[in-house]
Amino acid sequence: MLRLVLALSLFFSLTSALPSQTLTGSFYYDGILRDYRLYLPDDYDGSEAWPLVFNLHGYTSNAFQQELYTQMNVIADTGRFLVCYPNGVNNAWNVGLGLGGPDIDDAGFLNALLDTLFVHYAVDPSRVYSCGMSNGGYMSYKLACESADRFAAIASVTGSMVPAEAALCFPSRHMPVLEIHGTGDLVVPYEGLVNSLSIPELLQFWTGQNGCQGDPEVIPIPNTSITDGCTAELFQYNDCLDGTEVWHYKVTLGGHTWPGSFLIVGVTNQDFNASSAIWEFFLRHTLNGPSALAEQEEEAFQPALYPNPFTEGFSVAIPEGRAFDISVWNYLGMRVWNAENQVDGADISGAGWPAGAYWVSMLSSEGRRYTRMVVKR
Repeated sequence: MLRLVLALSLFFSLTSALPSQTLTGSFYYDGILRDYRLYLPDDYDGSEAWPLVFNLHGYTSNAFQQELYTQMNVIADTGRFLVCYPNGVNNAWNVGLGLGGPDIDDAGFLNALLDTLFVHYAVDPSRVYSCGMSNGGYMSYKLACESADRFAAIASVTGSMVPAEAALCFPSRHMPVLEIHGTGDLVVPYEGLVNSLSIPELLQFWTGQNGCQGDPEVIPIPNTSITDGCTAELFQYNDCLDGTEVWHYKVTLGGHTWPGSFLIVGVTNQDFNASSAIWEFFLRHTLNGPSALAEQEEEAFQPALYPNPFTEGFSVAIPEGRAFDISVWNYLGMRVWNAENQVDGADISGAGWPAGAYWVSMLSSEGRRYTRMVVKR
């Protein structure tokens, strides 16, 4: 993690002059001045309630570094949501690991921060989410346990749960969770530690909490980056109570890193983008249950979009020789590419498109529509 902080510090020195659309705020909580960063996309004007994502930094890191490392603002621009990057005390979150301070009430602070944002910004209370890196992933799980009535879903990258915290975790509702983790993680090992659940134990805990049935569906992620030193698979537990889901991106040989990040420190998977994957998962869930996006999807249909992120173009691979009308839309709702009756998929050129996230819409001959997100760098 120290190498990551040093590398980020060098990167920040080179990019500090770049214009920012991130606001800063602070308030006292439990006698301590707490602060945060809030990203507002250009077209947010407060006229409608938008989703909100908390993105929590790892141990020794901070909100500014998390904002640049994860590049979630790019996803927010086209996904049309707000991103809040809070700061922990002493660059840490109190999750039972002895970090930050044993008396620091970070769950209380984050709930107070949510109340503050509700007052000052148009936020959809049914679409509030939390994700985080490492220690921030642990904190997101703590919110899932203690504030399930406020957060619609959570995601963790390289994080886990402290066994003692898991023993006291009784969410008020079934909670959708996403875990992204590398088997070569040396900081939060995939196999676990005395004070950290292994990832198989973590998945067993949440599939049990959510009453998931059967084995997961395993979806290989196309190995589009053959030089990143790792591969990935997506494990989906979709048959869970109240429409909840438990998803896990298993990155074989992946390190303690954020997949898809432009900053390569250790073994960083480049076959998928963690920020994009997290938002795609969050889109499927609201505080009131599955979103329309999740309800209309057919589990057996799993198109592959690769490479994702892309620079010049990408391909859509559709299984089983099925034919679809395929279109690509930007965040303004403008169609930028379209082709009808595409059997097996299509090769799509994105030359000239601005960087950001795009929606790939696939319409079957039966009238069923499926949507996936792809990101251009």
